[in-house]
Amino acid sequence: MKTTTLFPFPIYKAGLLALALTAPLRAASAAADFRQETIYFVVTDRFSDGDPANNDLYGDEYKPGNLRYYQGGDFKGLIANLDYIKDMGFTALWITPPVMQPPGRYVNSSGTYDAAGYHGYWAWDFSKIDPHLESPGASYKDLIDAAHAKGLKVIQDIVLNHGHGADTSSLVKWHDRRGQLSGLGRTFDYYKDTEGWFNHKGPALADLLDLNDSNPEVLKWFLNIYEGYQDLGVDAFRLDTVAWMKKDFWKAFTDGIHKHKKDFFIFGEIWTNDDYKGMAAYTKLGKGSPMNSGFSLVDMPGSSMGSWGKLEKVFKGGDYAGVDEVLKHDGQYADATWLVTFPDNHDKPRFNGEAPGTPAVTEQYLDMLDFYFTARGIPCVYYGTEAEMKGGEDPDNRRMLGPEGMKKAREGQVFARIQKLNTIRKASPALQKGKQVRLYTAKDQYAFKRVFKGDTAYVFLNKGDAPSIIRIGGVKKGLYTELYTGLPVTVSGKAEIEVPAHGLRVLAK
Repeated sequence: MKTTTLFPFPIYKAGLLALALTAPLRAASAAADFRQETIYFVVTDRFSDGDPANNDLYGDEYKPGNLRYYQGGDFKGLIANLDYIKDMGFTALWITPPVMQPPGRYVNSSGTYDAAGYHGYWAWDFSKIDPHLESPGASYKDLIDAAHAKGLKVIQDIVLNHGHGADTSSLVKWHDRRGQLSGLGRTFDYYKDTEGWFNHKGPALADLLDLNDSNPEVLKWFLNIYEGYQDLGVDAFRLDTVAWMKKDFWKAFTDGIHKHKKDFFIFGEIWTNDDYKGMAAYTKLGKGSPMNSGFSLVDMPGSSMGSWGKLEKVFKGGDYAGVDEVLKHDGQYADATWLVTFPDNHDKPRFNGEAPGTPAVTEQYLDMLDFYFTARGIPCVYYGTEAEMKGGEDPDNRRMLGPEGMKKAREGQVFARIQKLNTIRKASPALQKGKQVRLYTAKDQYAFKRVFKGDTAYVFLNKGDAPSIIRIGGVKKGLYTELYTGLPVTVSGKAEIEVPAHGLRVLAK
């Protein structure tokens, strides 16, 4: 079985492993400011199956319909459908970790849990690409090049906290290697840990092999591995399970990554929806923007994930005051305009959940997206949201999209609204980068302004079932462009804007 090794010739130089790649690299220049981008996030295995030949490589890990196992999505399927993503107006593609997963299904020792590493978060070898994802002419490098050719940046999800699970049943094919983790041609064994590569004291996440963030050699190893992905052309990293590792480790790692490549965006995940102070501390590990120092975060409290996101209720008939409850904490972050905002992700039920009382209707999707694409932060849409995909708890929130799902999405209102919102956001530097100031809050109406240098945008949102007139004062006199309709609007100190039901209006100058 063939797997691609990205870094086939590790050599020792100046005390660190240096990477020699087999082909000249032509990385697309990253944007100087990632706030100009909007992100489409895919679980690669669940997007599109472009090559059935790479689905069932070990004989027990591919089970169509069983969402705990591989379903066939791969780079070939992604490459073939980049225009689908681009047509919505997205400029960046975030993929789940592409690194090699365990060679076959995982069953724990008690037999109570079985699954496969289709999602990418159970690394087996950090410097090899999972063979389920690649095909002839559709390697990881091919995907990156194809995305760049379409004007799409590539964000790689990376996991430094842990590898795969080691609590295996003796029936698992790789049981004899259950404590081993590889990268750059080296293999480390949890059960023969002579180099202190692993954390044996806890706490650890489930039974996953926990890396020792106090060992400087582990840091050097990871830097060499992920500098190699930078050299391959990746434009940004998303850091998994940030709170499970020390702040000093993350500062050293991100310092090294930024030193290796300028204008490289990094953002991380801290799993909380109410510890704003704890989250904010991580945004202050660098100086300046997270393009070249430290990192930003995904805005977990500001999500609309089913049963957990604080804004879910707001967009399912609730009060816009719930938005104010989240945004009032913005001053604690180094700069909240760098937060990556999102309605859904792959860890909680979708906005259109399956539990009683949680399904969403189209108008609620429109209201929700109107907010995320105009409010502070970098909008990120989870694959399938554009198709109003249903989904309960993991793994039901990771259903296959495929050609049928894409066809359904293209015919719907949500896909069209995302196109429009991307166009609006692209037209206004204030919507991309501006600080946000609340102007008006009512149950179903909300207004705020965004200001960035000489650019200002006034946003008026209405999630009610009837048109609504929103009146605010303190608006600079002058001629504005209303970005949704493209019409000119003259304002003389007060703005009185009629906003359609489940719609928005944006005055830009």
